[in-house]
Amino acid sequence: MTQKIRRKPKSLFRKEKWVSLSFIALPLIGFIVFTALSIFLAIYLSFTDFTALSSSINFVGFKNYTDLFTNLVYYPSFFKSIANTLWLLLGIPIGMVVGVLVAAMLNSKRIKGKKFFRVLMYFPAISGAVAINIVWRYIFNPDYGIAGWVFGSDVYWLSHPVLIKVALIIKGTWSGLGATMLLYLAGMQSVSKTLYEAADIDGANSRQKFFKITLPLLTPVSFYLLIIGVINGLQSYTDSQVFAQGHEEAQTIVYFIWNRGFNQGRYGVGTAASVVLSIAIMIITIIQFRNSSKWVYEG
Repeated sequence: MTQKIRRKPKSLFRKEKWVSLSFIALPLIGFIVFTALSIFLAIYLSFTDFTALSSSINFVGFKNYTDLFTNLVYYPSFFKSIANTLWLLLGIPIGMVVGVLVAAMLNSKRIKGKKFFRVLMYFPAISGAVAINIVWRYIFNPDYGIAGWVFGSDVYWLSHPVLIKVALIIKGTWSGLGATMLLYLAGMQSVSKTLYEAADIDGANSRQKFFKITLPLLTPVSFYLLIIGVINGLQSYTDSQVFAQGHEEAQTIVYFIWNRGFNQGRYGVGTAASVVLSIAIMIITIIQFRNSSKWVYEG
């Protein structure tokens, strides 16, 4: 004799439906108002001549986009900001290499006080970006900074066109080291010990185990760090504003957007540059995912 399945009353079903909708209503409204609507408004403004002082908004088509690449007022600084941003992206692989080496050392059984050093290395990850930039600006000050004592007071890090980029890469590597180290350390500790035991039986040394077992199994972590690093690097702004204080050789794309859009009130040009940056980020991210199967381990 089969037992009949009792269905919920329609009133109870409707009540559960409205309760569940109420839980997702607030974040959904927030997404529509602060994300989706902002995106559509930015795209619309990129096709207008809207400025801070304009009383009307006129549709100008693709003029703002063509001005970014052809107008003598905009394109020199726009291309300069693109070149500076790409230059600073060199710090991503440097930070990943340093992070995996530090994680390997802190994962070693020979290191004493590993917990203390792990916490110490993670401190930059919980520090404010503005505070870090201010501190590092003092460090690279040629008169009283630590860098001046080490390299000499005649090395002007904050005004030299190349050294200011090097200083930004050094600062970026240090500030991102904590999170990078932690992710690599978690990846190393998740590797099965049986793989290392099998390698020991085959006579593999520590270097061979690191390059043949550890690094290949860490490629998913490297892929994640590369994706996040490129996205954050292309959206870098605080370094240009606080650390470099608007120096021409350190102005990034987002700094250009802020300078033209908010500082100078050319919202149409600023939003056009932001749309170009968004499209570039999406294309680069898609390319990275398309090529990930060639080098990322999928266990």
